[in-house]
Amino acid sequence: MTRGEGHLQRVWRYRELLHSLVVRNLKVKYQRSLLGFVWTLVNPLFTVTVLGVVFSHVVRIPLPHYWAFLLSGYFVWNFALQTLNTGTYIFAEHSRLTRSVAFPSEILVFGAAGSRLIEFVAEIGLVVAVIAVFHHGGIPQSYALLPVLVLIQLLLVVGFALPIATLSVFYYDVYHALPIALTTLFYLSPVFYPATMVPEAARGLYFLNPIAGLLTLYHEAFYWGRMPSFHLLGGMLVAACTVYLVGYAIFRRYASIFPEIV
Repeated sequence: MTRGEGHLQRVWRYRELLHSLVVRNLKVKYQRSLLGFVWTLVNPLFTVTVLGVVFSHVVRIPLPHYWAFLLSGYFVWNFALQTLNTGTYIFAEHSRLTRSVAFPSEILVFGAAGSRLIEFVAEIGLVVAVIAVFHHGGIPQSYALLPVLVLIQLLLVVGFALPIATLSVFYYDVYHALPIALTTLFYLSPVFYPATMVPEAARGLYFLNPIAGLLTLYHEAFYWGRMPSFHLLGGMLVAACTVYLVGYAIFRRYASIFPEIV
């Protein structure tokens, strides 16, 4: 790799390795599995079912078709959860590869996110179809935003995964601390409740959590079936790009010494 080589050029140069990693991740996950991709849906659907029963019959969040609200955001949260968790062990898992082959270390993170993205696209395709048929009775215009929302989601989550992977190389504590952080983030994000339930005086602070903004975009577009405000959409696009660029800069600062440590 040359020093002047740009980020996109590096990724493009190693696109075959990236493709191989994505395919390999999916094959390993589903090998010796009779149901294959179905298992990817079972766990989040079970969680959505439990949350739906609890918050529509016990706590009783006042939303029509509460199941549609949960579906419109939960798979987004699940994508973030799994991708960020992967960052804690990605380099330990591929330590032999990093020592024997010269390639940009970020390719490992991109490969993990890419394989999870393929699963997410299949999941969200089913979700939006079900919501369109049984909740809206048609396809709202806001569904056209799906590619933009997926792009924001990918930039945001990978932007957080890169520094998490960096810290994990130096400190094993990250592996133990991240589940606690993600559990806290789950309750501080509108996964099972709408952001409108947060007191208005606290919403400015609440939306400093970019996951809250991301989930709200999905709720607006797919549950409510309306176009999100330009302020929210534009703000989240800027936030996602910023998080990604900062996360990538942190990662690249230490990437050269990863093979010496893992």
